[in-house]
Amino acid sequence: MSSLSIAILFLTGIGFLGFGAAAALSPTRIAALTQLVLPTPSSRADFAATYGGFQLGFGAFLVACTQTQGWVEPGFWAAVAALSGFALIRILGILRAGGRVQSAIWIGLALEVSGAALNLWA
Repeated sequence: MSSLSIAILFLTGIGFLGFGAAAALSPTRIAALTQLVLPTPSSRADFAATYGGFQLGFGAFLVACTQTQGWVEPGFWAAVAALSGFALIRILGILRAGGRVQSAIWIGLALEVSGAALNLWA
């Protein structure tokens, strides 16, 4: 496995960790990027757990994959599966909205597609 491939997986993990930390620590601010409103403590706690907790756990897993013998390839497939799933459903949402979505949605799609492609290539 090349060091470039491992760096791609590592950076993917760091990306998940960064987004997860932001969502966990500032759920209202992150939700607002896509016009989501979190009006109650329960909604903020659920958003932080779903968007923050999962992303933190998955990011930690991907980083661990870069450090553990035999985990690199499964890490790539996990990253490809997760990013492709996000991208597919985001595309369906964009189509359902007739393309009338905020720029944050398009940016998310670009990150997901490029991340999936890079991990598939690696």
